[in-house]
Amino acid sequence: MEIKITHCNNIETGEIKISNNKLNIKFGINGTGKSTITRAIKYNTETPEKLKELIPFKHRGGEVEIIPKVETSEEIESVLIFNEEYLNQFLFKEDELISNSYEIFIETPEFKNYTTQIEQLLSEIKKVFSENVELDKIISDFDNLSKSFKATQTGLSKTSALYKGLENGNQIEHIPESLKGYSKLIKDKSCVSWLDWQNKGEQYLDISDDCPYCTSPTIEKKDTIKSVSTFYNKNVIKNFNVIIEALQNLGEYFSESANTTLKNITEKQTGLEESEMNYIVVVKQQIDDLLLKLKSLKDISPLSFSEDEKAEEKLKGLKINVDLFDRLKSDKTVEIIDSLNSSLDTVLEKVGVLEGEINKQKSLVKKLIEKHRKSINSFLTNAGYKYTVEIENVGTSDYKLLLKHIESTDIISGGKQYLSFGEKNAFALVLFMYQALHKNPDLIVLDDPISSFDKSKKYAIMHMLFRGKSIDCLLNKTVLMLTHDLDPVIDTVKVLKEFNNLSESNFICTKNGILSEIEIKKNNILSFAQICKKTLNSEIDNIIKLIYLRRHYEILDDLGNEYEVLSNLFHKRKVVECTDHRKEIENNLLSEEDYNSGVKNIKSYILDFDYEVLLNSLNDIGFLKNLFLNAENNYTKLSIFRLIYDEKLEKIPSVLRKFINETFHIENELICQLDPSEYDIIPDFIIEDCEKYINVM
Repeated sequence: MEIKITHCNNIETGEIKISNNKLNIKFGINGTGKSTITRAIKYNTETPEKLKELIPFKHRGGEVEIIPKVETSEEIESVLIFNEEYLNQFLFKEDELISNSYEIFIETPEFKNYTTQIEQLLSEIKKVFSENVELDKIISDFDNLSKSFKATQTGLSKTSALYKGLENGNQIEHIPESLKGYSKLIKDKSCVSWLDWQNKGEQYLDISDDCPYCTSPTIEKKDTIKSVSTFYNKNVIKNFNVIIEALQNLGEYFSESANTTLKNITEKQTGLEESEMNYIVVVKQQIDDLLLKLKSLKDISPLSFSEDEKAEEKLKGLKINVDLFDRLKSDKTVEIIDSLNSSLDTVLEKVGVLEGEINKQKSLVKKLIEKHRKSINSFLTNAGYKYTVEIENVGTSDYKLLLKHIESTDIISGGKQYLSFGEKNAFALVLFMYQALHKNPDLIVLDDPISSFDKSKKYAIMHMLFRGKSIDCLLNKTVLMLTHDLDPVIDTVKVLKEFNNLSESNFICTKNGILSEIEIKKNNILSFAQICKKTLNSEIDNIIKLIYLRRHYEILDDLGNEYEVLSNLFHKRKVVECTDHRKEIENNLLSEEDYNSGVKNIKSYILDFDYEVLLNSLNDIGFLKNLFLNAENNYTKLSIFRLIYDEKLEKIPSVLRKFINETFHIENELICQLDPSEYDIIPDFIIEDCEKYINVM
């Protein structure tokens, strides 16, 4: 698969190749555009219109419209990306480690197959709800009515909407004599809106004796107008009307006696008596009990059957005895209950088969939980983290991945506030792997996933992600890993043989806006001794060879006579001024014998080594500038710049100075590395800064 990127941030144009069903590692220094590549692929796949966010700043606001573009040789329909955005969006939720734990860890194809078979056996119950379109509304109306009948241990709650609406009797049916003139308005469906309108206007009555709406005289009617808000509270009326409407809508589901009694109670002129409140509480209890049965039947699923529960007992327990609901015992209610009980009887005829399928699914869930729990906890142990995970059933139809510390039995909520930055990243990678396995996208992108870890944790993470059965990890998936960390390249290309045919590595580089890549093979990863030997056998200038040779002696900690000679040469000292850092300062001149010995050993590497000739070259700024300009790679340029500015290095900004020194000496040298003459590992901006200083000399 080839991906061509054009006009995206610092990448003007370029392409990368991705091998299908392999781990594709793209190693590049900071500033290459790795995150840009990630975003470009994501936007192009999911939301192409967002590609405009990647327009390079230099092209924004220009006369010619520049359009970012991503072209792929194969269509990518889905992509899953691991980056900081993923961590913030899906991980470490308040009540679980990852969103959708159930889907990721439990809902496998095999699990879904069992689910389908069980749902077929339960279909008779579902059929009742699908054929009776009113059932959903009945459940909703009963639910809302129940909430308005709020009860306490001692009876009907005085804060409930029904109690407040009837506290002083039904004021809509029984309007005070002084307000009879408002009867049509109070009894109209728009009463609440009118009350709101009337109350807002009342505040203007004290400003004038005229009506604030029509300017008619109101001095004799002020008290009557103001008394409306005294008798009628718009919120109480609003909620009470909803209750009355619900009772009317549900009338056919109440017994004749209950309908009559409730009508009499809700139309009373006086407040509620204790016996009436008790009657309402019993109605509420029967509604709640019936609702519980109806909801359980409506939502019945394979996960409705708990661990130790027998299917037959569960189904029989869902049958409804209509005689226990005397206040709801109408013909309509009996009809619904009979149809549900009949559907349960049909299912019970096949309860043996149902029990068998449910048990198979429960057994599978146990295996899945144990498998994932063991795998994640093994990783945590290998990586040295003091945490474990559990996958627990937190409801009849939900499983969640929960976190524990090895020194406690308590569940840790979310975990974000307890886990360190590194621990969160490690967890995130493992959880991302499981989500990738669940979603099975066309392309998986890991944006700099492990560079912040130490070597042992890097190994544990790579082992978890790629070294197992392909069904359990990202092995044989199409994965793009973008990183500025060389360790995974060294491991997969040079150290771990099992990755030989499963991964490919490339060095990516962006120069002058052009993105390119170079393959990294086993023989490209060398020790510095090997790099030095290769350089000494090349045709480059002797000064560059000597830079490599000096570093070679430093790495071997072989600071003998030849190192002393080279050190003096690079400090531009004449032969008679050569010092020996091994001696005391008062008497530290390099002896003639040691000098000659050093020169002899250097000549075993560079036959035409001549101290005086090379010293003259080092003192010739024009020669060094020319050597700098014609150098084939940034690593060599930086080393030559160090020689040019040796005596003026303190005048250079500290960050640039540190970068130069680390390249010139061995402060950050790796055991294995890429040959800097073939792979440009020095950022362009560093060389650009160097060029600025050279140009002003």
